[in-house]
Amino acid sequence: MYMLSGFQGSAVDAHVYNMAHLTDFTIPPGKVYLADAGFGACNKLFMPYCGVRYHLAEWGHANQVYVAVS
Repeated sequence: MYMLSGFQGSAVDAHVYNMAHLTDFTIPPGKVYLADAGFGACNKLFMPYCGVRYHLAEWGHANQVYVAVS
């Protein structure tokens, strides 16, 4: 877990990552960092495809509560 404070909530993810990378955040060789689509593409970040919904078949019926209405 890594934390870099001092940014507003509206800060762009890619800017925060760049600042962390320039200061002291390192990713070990052969490893990647799981990021969201707000990060810029590079060889150290693994991001999902933008607009793709993953694992819908597995999560489609999870935690659904059916209530009988009379």
